[in-house]
Amino acid sequence: MVSKFEQAKESQQQKSQNHHRKSVIQKEVIMQYNKVNTTKFKRSISHLEDDGVSSAILLLACIACSP
Repeated sequence: MVSKFEQAKESQQQKSQNHHRKSVIQKEVIMQYNKVNTTKFKRSISHLEDDGVSSAILLLACIACSP
């Protein structure tokens, strides 16, 4: 005959294992979701008038090319 203590211990171990499995599965699902929804490197679109460096380069190019 199995004692109540052993039954409770086995029950607790099973609950712990089930919880661990659920958390592992949940982490895997989140990782897969993040892999699908991550954005790849995107080329930024900057307007010349909005970017100070681009404006300076444009100004220098205009000065260098002017007669």
